[in-house]
Amino acid sequence: MSFHQISQWTGGFFNDTSLTKIGLEVYLGHVGEPCPGLTDEWYDTDDEEDHFTEGPWVPLVNNPQMTMVVDTSGLHSLMIRFCQCADALSTNMQLFETGLFPASFTSPKTAFIFAVLDDFLLDNLECGTLAMNYYSKLRQITSSMFPHLVPVSDVDRFSPLNHSQ
Repeated sequence: MSFHQISQWTGGFFNDTSLTKIGLEVYLGHVGEPCPGLTDEWYDTDDEEDHFTEGPWVPLVNNPQMTMVVDTSGLHSLMIRFCQCADALSTNMQLFETGLFPASFTSPKTAFIFAVLDDFLLDNLECGTLAMNYYSKLRQITSSMFPHLVPVSDVDRFSPLNHSQ
């Protein structure tokens, strides 16, 4: 459910927003509950100096804890809290357990839903779609009016798509 496109009533109209902007955090390793070993402090996203920019998505550059999740419904920046227990799996294995494929195995900042990898593979095999073009399509799906505001592609975001060919 964390990939829903939502709108927030501003008093005069509905404005696109994200679940992350209204406080959604995804906890791994404890059946959706916060890890008892989690040591970083929680912060309020409604502070006067809001570090999130306007628009329906939350850019990764403003918060190093954000993870970009690539889904067939578009790109989603989520606050994913990894289990910090001493016997916890590595971050990439925690992502695998939740059905996400990490773009990096050392410090994942981008993860792909397996369905988006299957969809890209089919597009690539049947239509010859390049990873760059597929990512551009996802940017368009994420924000059809302002796709240029969605984070631009980089090698790390394309690596799982390119390796699936």
